[in-house]
Formats: sequence, C-alpha cells, structure tokens
Amino acid sequence: MPLPTVLVLDHPLARPRRLLAALAAIGVDARLTDTPLAARQADVLVVPDGEDAEGALARGIPAGTIDAIAHHAARERPLLAVGFGLCFLLSGRTHPAMPPGAGVFHAPVQHFDTRMADEGERPLMSPHVGASFVVGLDRQPALCGLVPHGAPGVWMHFRHRLCAPARVPQADVAVAHHGVPFAAALWRGPTLAVQFLPEQSGPRGLDVLRAFFAHPATPTVSTPTMPPTSTLALSAPRTTPHASLLGVATTTKVS
Repeated sequence: MPLPTVLVLDHPLARPRRLLAALAAIGVDARLTDTPLAARQADVLVVPDGEDAEGALARGIPAGTIDAIAHHAARERPLLAVGFGLCFLLSGRTHPAMPPGAGVFHAPVQHFDTRMADEGERPLMSPHVGASFVVGLDRQPALCGLVPHGAPGVWMHFRHRLCAPARVPQADVAVAHHGVPFAAALWRGPTLAVQFLPEQSGPRGLDVLRAFFAHPATPTVSTPTMPPTSTLALSAPRTTPHASLLGVATTTKVS
C-alpha cells in the first residue's frame, strides 16, 4: 500500500528548510508545495515555522493559504503546525495585513509585552529565543513517552514573537513560560500544533516528529479529569501496533 502524501506548505513567510531536513532524517518523505490547491489534497499537511517580524507580516499572505489549512483540518486529516505555523490555526489575526486565522483553535494571537519582566526580573525579550521548559506533553498520547519518567516536563527550543494563550477552549495545552505562560503545544483530534521548533530541539525534537508521524491518526483529546500520564499507575508494559508514515513497521510501548 502506498504511503500517505505528506506536504509541507511553503507559504510566503515560511522557513521550511530545517524542518524538511529533520523530516528526511527520520525517514518521512515530505514534499514542499506553495500551491493551496495541492495542499488540500495532502493526506498529512505540515505548516512550518515562518518569519513573524512586523515587516514580514505587513506583506501579508494569500487568504487561500489559510483556507487550505482550514479545509484540511475540517476533513479531520493529520495536521502538524510548527512555530509560527501554530498561529495560522488560531482564530485571530497575526497582523492587520494578514488574513484571519483558520479557527481550528478558538483563541486569539498574543504578543509578548516587552514592558514586562521575565522570571529572572530581566526585561522581557521579544522575540523569545532559546530553550524553555515545556510542561504537559505527557498528556498527549503520541508524545507521552518523550517525557522522562518522574520528570515534570522537557526542554524545547523556541523562536517567536507571537503565541497562543495558555488556556484554549476545547483543546489540550502544554505550557511554557516567557514572562507569562503561553501554549507550547495544542492538540485536538489528529491536529498537533507546537510553538517550539522540533527541528532545532536536538534528539528530543526529532522524537516529537517521529512520534507524530508514527501516530498520525491517533485520537489526541484527553479526558479533562484524567491525571497526567506520568502520575498513573499502569499495568505491565504492552505493545500496540499502529499505522505509521515512517515507511517502516513500528510499535509503541505503553508503560
């Protein structure tokens, strides 16, 4: 059976080169497309990081780019958004010159307020660049194995001026801090959006990509009252077969 078509959406502000290299490194055959019509035909759509500086946003992008993302999400096909790509899935605008977001997640786009101070009482820097601690990824079924047993979270690399709030209706959220808490990752159904950059987060970042493409159709909304996976007392380890986009047979160990 042929592998599903994985397309990376090369929108006018996109910076997909490192992400494409990371996908190739884990064995995912992803192709770049700058055509919204082609993006609508993807089995798996990837929205990469992009330039979020004021001057770049002022140039805008075609509304068809956002429409293609919304169309893909409405069909409940696997969707991965990375970095600035996460903002395309929100309901607000990233800039007056930009089209409204796809509304996959009903949350506004937020800016870091440089008048605030960070955790070390230093002036808040924007863009936020560097490693930050992400808490809550162990509640995402495909990613729960990435958090070491007993650890509260993992370090990931960020580079962004815009973000989603730490609370988003009808979605699960992993949280990081840069002066204020913000959404480091959002997920619902087959959609995963990460504000951090897996392609720049070392081996653990590659593990994020590997886990997503090994579980592209896994339902990913956790029960609100369920405690984090890392706190559950589970039975003996078992293995569960699942579909994979990596081109190899894979097995998930549930521990």
